[in-house]
Amino acid sequence: MFIAVGFGTMVYVPMLLLDKGLNDTMQSVLTWVFASVLYGLSFEIIKIKSKIKYPIHIAVCFIITIATRLVYSYIENGTVDVIKTVIITIPIFVGVYIALYLFMKYIGNVKEEK
Repeated sequence: MFIAVGFGTMVYVPMLLLDKGLNDTMQSVLTWVFASVLYGLSFEIIKIKSKIKYPIHIAVCFIITIATRLVYSYIENGTVDVIKTVIITIPIFVGVYIALYLFMKYIGNVKEEK
C-alpha cells in the first residue's frame, strides 16, 4: 500500500503542478514529499548493527521534521518562531511516530530482530 501511494504521489504531484501551477498548497505538498524521501532514506539507519540505532533513527526523523517545518515557515512567512514550532511539533511527531510504529509492527510486514 505504501509503495503504491509513493508511486501515485510521483504521478499526481507533477500532474497537479501542470494543471494548477505551483500554488501555496502545491508548495506544501512538495515540501513534505521531499521530507518523505528523507524519512525513507532514514530507514537505512535501522539496518546498522548497533544498540542505539532506534534512538538515532528517531532523532534523525525529528530533525527532518523540525527542519522541514522551519524552512516551510520561513518560505511562507519570511520569519520563524523556533520555540513555538518545536513545542507544537513535538506532540504531533510523537503521536505520528507511535502510530506508524504500531501500524508497521502489527499490520505491516516489518519483522522484529531476534
